[in-house]
Amino acid sequence: MNHQAEFLASLLAKRHEAIQGRMGTGIETEWTEDEEHYQGIDDANRAFQTSNQLYRSKQSIGAAPKSVGPTRSVVFLNITRPYVDAASARVADMLLPTDDRSWEIKATPIPKLSPALIAQLREAMGFAYDQKTMEDFVERQVEAAQEAAKKMQREIEDRLVESNWHGEVRQLIEDAGRCGSGVLKGPFPVLRTVRMPAKDPVTGIIKQVKLEEIRAASKRIDFWNFFPDPACGENIHNGSYTWERDYLGRRKLMELLKDESYDREAIAKALKEGPNRTREGTEAVYIPNDDEYEMWIFHGHCTREKLQAMGVDVEDLEDERLPAMAVLINDRIIKLTLSPLEDGEFPYDVLAWQRRPGMPWGMGISRQIRTVQRMLNGAVRAMMDNSGLSASPQIVSGNGIVPVDGDWTLRPGKHWRAESNSDVADVTKAFATFTVDSVQNELMNIINFSLKMAEDTTGMPAMLQGIRGDAPNTLGGMQMQNNNATSVMRRLAKRFDDYMTRPHIQRYFDWMMAYADDESIKGDFQIDVRASSALVERDAQQQFLTTLLTVSANPAYGLDPELLAEELVKGQRLDVKNFKLSQEKRQQSQAPVDPTLQAKALLLGAQAIKAKADAERAQALTVGARVEAQYSAVQTAQVIEQIPGTATTADALLRSAGSKDMDAAPIVPQASGAGEMPSVEVPTNTNPLTPANPESPAVGLQAGIETQANDGVRS
Repeated sequence: MNHQAEFLASLLAKRHEAIQGRMGTGIETEWTEDEEHYQGIDDANRAFQTSNQLYRSKQSIGAAPKSVGPTRSVVFLNITRPYVDAASARVADMLLPTDDRSWEIKATPIPKLSPALIAQLREAMGFAYDQKTMEDFVERQVEAAQEAAKKMQREIEDRLVESNWHGEVRQLIEDAGRCGSGVLKGPFPVLRTVRMPAKDPVTGIIKQVKLEEIRAASKRIDFWNFFPDPACGENIHNGSYTWERDYLGRRKLMELLKDESYDREAIAKALKEGPNRTREGTEAVYIPNDDEYEMWIFHGHCTREKLQAMGVDVEDLEDERLPAMAVLINDRIIKLTLSPLEDGEFPYDVLAWQRRPGMPWGMGISRQIRTVQRMLNGAVRAMMDNSGLSASPQIVSGNGIVPVDGDWTLRPGKHWRAESNSDVADVTKAFATFTVDSVQNELMNIINFSLKMAEDTTGMPAMLQGIRGDAPNTLGGMQMQNNNATSVMRRLAKRFDDYMTRPHIQRYFDWMMAYADDESIKGDFQIDVRASSALVERDAQQQFLTTLLTVSANPAYGLDPELLAEELVKGQRLDVKNFKLSQEKRQQSQAPVDPTLQAKALLLGAQAIKAKADAERAQALTVGARVEAQYSAVQTAQVIEQIPGTATTADALLRSAGSKDMDAAPIVPQASGAGEMPSVEVPTNTNPLTPANPESPAVGLQAGIETQANDGVRS
């Protein structure tokens, strides 16, 4: 036997061991039952499920469907699916937020330099620096390490985004909630095509250029297709190897011919042979087509001699056992190489919803609620059977009583006949009816009990439904209720941190340290997994934050309403930037305004406006009164000037009206030395455009007076 055949035989033996080991644990039988209950299938209604994909799996395990009589109810009141979906959705929303991540890359902290460390540094650098200079040098190194850690974090996050990390992990959580286990693979190398526009420098035409590069990626693996070492215990990384099953079509297999790392001759032989299944291991929920090839991927340690005999380059390595990866199709080795991960760790992580001692597989919601689901199905089917029996009476007829039409089916207006050999003398006594008692209330109590047990068994609905009313309606009581409701979530979040996030991100870090071209992202870093449990706590603290927001208006508490509002917005998975005030509005709202002072200021402003308006109105009235008085004085002066005798009569009238003379008499002063006022010559208009009016030469002087002629004066 040559080396290749011997190596292939050892791989096939390990694969057979892994398949039989998983089947021997009985976990596949429970997975099948969990899958069927999630779909609403059991032995009673299996024959009525024409699209049941798990029927072939059930047959392969050895359990045959039971024959069910046509008169018995086969109702499956499925509460498994909504419980599983609600729990999985809740966990995914908490552990996969849109504005945060459950991990962080941090630089390793460097302590203050001790005298011994300073002496070693001086000796190593060859300079007699003082302690201050050395500490400044170390501080610069710390800042550079922190910047490199941020770059490393961005690079890893970029790979996860390209791999649709949230979508893959969400599927993994659904698997774990349904059947208890979810498997995530990564990082593993994939060939990605990047499309970029490029402008031709000669023609100026913009074309699309395709660039291919090998990138690290992650993806969810169906737990039905994963076979770890049976001796791994509760952690797959304690085993010696793992096997993964996958299916690919003919076109995908032909694309592997472009990759030089694959054995093209072996692929060509597999294409010529066609698909050849091993027929080992239970089929998954997904049943492949007959034209799909079954591919097996091996990860494990192999001896140095065997790898070297198979043509693997191991010249620079001295270990006797080296981590390797092999790919098989049709039991042919189409690829054999050293593991991409230098430490040989398997690129798989298994999340167990609830741990099982001694096994890497967990127990999900379907298994937790299985007994309750069977109780509910039995009670509902019994109630439906009882309802059918009690809906119509049981009829007993005597001998010789036959239907005229020969049909024994009851219907309105049916004609019956008593034959000659009838033993019934009185036809009114030929029939008797018996009614089956209805036990709907008793069966409904069992149904309600089953629904209550579903909540207590899973522990999830109390958290999913919020405050149930049995806690005191106080801040402390609600907080205690939230803590109790999220205890299951905190346990699962810690398992997610320990068994998924930490090892997965650690492998990405090792990958970047080994294969990244950018040297500025490399350094002595550590993985800080701190967010999963914190995210669960943050979700539970939303109600408490709402209470704090209401009391933050009081400055005595020293709380910042803006920061509290930001935390509330983040808790609802919204972007805080969409609700931020502009800089101008922020400046306007910086100083807090007392509502009382603001009202007083508005009142004073209104009073000032009213006082100003009153002053302007009084001034207008005063001016009007003065103008009227002046005009009256002018008119009076004209009359007195024309008829001086009227002054005495006017003074008498004023005194009779009660007026007091405010001036000394006489009212018409006499000019000294002359009995007559000097005459003034009226100027003559000499403008040819406006000829003078001979009859009224002074008309322009009185144009602005309402009464142009002297009141009471005859011309």
